[in-house]
Amino acid sequence: MGMSTHIKAFIEDNDPDYLFHKEILLFCKSKNISLPKETSEYFGNLSPNESLLSEKLEIELMEGLDYIEWKDKSSEGFEVDLTHLPKGVTKIRFYNSW
Repeated sequence: MGMSTHIKAFIEDNDPDYLFHKEILLFCKSKNISLPKETSEYFGNLSPNESLLSEKLEIELMEGLDYIEWKDKSSEGFEVDLTHLPKGVTKIRFYNSW
C-alpha cells in the first residue's frame, strides 16, 4: 500500500465574492434558470446546484498547475505557487493518505 500527499486550499464562507455568487446561485436554482456566465465560471459548473457551495470552499489543488514536486540532494516535497491560488484562499492544507 502506497502513500500519496494532497494539497487543498480553503475559502472562508464569509468571503465577499463567495457570498455574492452564492446568492445568485441560490436565486437561479429557486427560479430554475441557468447561472449567469460569471457565476458559472466562479463555480466551474453550468447548472445551479447547491453542492457547488461547499465544493467551492474546499479546492483540491492540481499538480502542475497550482504546485510542483520539488527535490534537491537531501530533501523533497512540494512547491506551491501562491500567485496561482484561487482568489479568496485563506489557508492551505497538506495531507497524506494511504
